Amino acid sequence: MHTTLKNIVEGKTVEVPTYDFVTHSRLAETTVVYPADVVLFEGILVFYNQDIRDMFHLRLFVDTDSDVRLSRRVLRDMKRGRDLEQILTQYTTFVKPAFEEFCLPTKKYADVIIPRGVDNMVAINLIVQHIQDILNGDICKWQRGAMNGHGRTYKRPFPEQTESSSVLATGKRSHLESSSRPH
Repeated sequence: MHTTLKNIVEGKTVEVPTYDFVTHSRLAETTVVYPADVVLFEGILVFYNQDIRDMFHLRLFVDTDSDVRLSRRVLRDMKRGRDLEQILTQYTTFVKPAFEEFCLPTKKYADVIIPRGVDNMVAINLIVQHIQDILNGDICKWQRGAMNGHGRTYKRPFPEQTESSSVLATGKRSHLESSSRPH
């Protein structure tokens, strides 16, 4: 995964393995991912490994109520042919404890925590605006920094408040831009 992400950051085309959730196995097919100005990478453990999380420009943690997580899992797994008792046993025995031990602690590495998930249109609109700013060149005017023990560092000046960037309140804008890594 690290090599694949490194290649994406370097602007290379990569092939990402495809996983079959019904058979719990990797398929022979891959998905081709082409270079892009903005790449969204998602997963429940993406912040667990420091080498991986250090590659991200903006780290988002979508915080969803445990009842919502359970109901989504039940609906999804039933579509995959599993019965309700099996789903609930697996959830209470493995999934919920693993979430609390491994996933939830990574929340502290997020630059932005989105409560209520997809229902939080304010947070979603802020993130969309941030991505549009990146694509329009309104932010992320990088200056290569000095090398340190962890590889390249990048520094950028804080953008001036302009009409186009005043869409977000100053405090929120600085929170969204707190990272100093390239996107």
